[in-house]
Amino acid sequence: MTRVDLDGLTKIYPGGDQAAVDELSLTIPGGCITALLGPSGCGKTTALKIIAGLIEPTRGDVLFDGESVLVLPPERREAVMAFQNHLLFPHMSVGENVGFGLKMRGVAKSLVQKRVAEMLALVQLPGLENRRPTQLSGGQQQRVALARALIIEPRVLLLDEPLSNLDAHLRAEMRELILDIQGQLSLTTIFVTHDQEEAVVLADQIALLFEGRLQQFGPPRSFYERPKSERVARFFGGVNFVPGLKRDQQIETSLGRFECRSQLLADGPVLLTIRPENIQLSRNGVRPNTTSGRISEGVYLGTHARFIVEAAPEAGGPPISLEVIAEAGAINQFPSGQVVNLHFPPDKIWLVPTS
Repeated sequence: MTRVDLDGLTKIYPGGDQAAVDELSLTIPGGCITALLGPSGCGKTTALKIIAGLIEPTRGDVLFDGESVLVLPPERREAVMAFQNHLLFPHMSVGENVGFGLKMRGVAKSLVQKRVAEMLALVQLPGLENRRPTQLSGGQQQRVALARALIIEPRVLLLDEPLSNLDAHLRAEMRELILDIQGQLSLTTIFVTHDQEEAVVLADQIALLFEGRLQQFGPPRSFYERPKSERVARFFGGVNFVPGLKRDQQIETSLGRFECRSQLLADGPVLLTIRPENIQLSRNGVRPNTTSGRISEGVYLGTHARFIVEAAPEAGGPPISLEVIAEAGAINQFPSGQVVNLHFPPDKIWLVPTS
């Protein structure tokens, strides 16, 4: 299980005036799955290629178990990269594709054949050694590419958008396969994605990048429950933000005073945020941490209902729109136009700095 450290990793392409990767530093634990997440152009694939040795960094270092690998060529780093478009050799059989890395290392043919069969069984494609890549589905080709990467027993497995070219049901199958393989092999796996759901399902920890800079690194839950900024919260589906003034555990806002158990910020101006599924709707009853509003829209979505509630500031002024997610049956209890109470549980409120 190899620990990977990125130390001040920076890449500025020739002719560029902005770093594609900008002072990226983080420690990736061994034996875990880590996602490099972010929108297109944020530098995540560049960082992956630097780790693989396919791109030289402008400055910074990449270390495996505390030792720099920048001086090593890609074939000696023991970090293998599987690309999103598979890159299988069309003139070779599936078995020849999977065994190519071992063949290049001079491994005996009998052992290559044995290892190919083991790898194809691992990725749930037993007996397909003699097929051509063109005879396989997109999902099968992705599995072959994964088997080809795994057969050389890398210290670090690098996956570039591994599920982006697959249909929805195949993506679900590949997720389960990757998790199953990870459970068996305990590899250090780093994958790139722009899909929050994919990152949350697969990764033990997520590194979120914007414009080449690390915004937040931690377990998936922290991005939903403890985002470090408004932008991070919005990237993970946050929509409810209310400006306020923090004084100890009390937040004074235009919608009233709220108690909050988030103590990470100093007193002063803040943004109060709460996820739609954590707001509790009711028709009556008075309790702390509650404001009122009028439902302007309700949509039944099968497994749940989504409401837009216009909350009126206590001192007047334009209403603040809040999104609320409730159980599906709530669509019959709260029609449009209904005045409701919105309770913000103190342990579900989170504070982020003002932009």
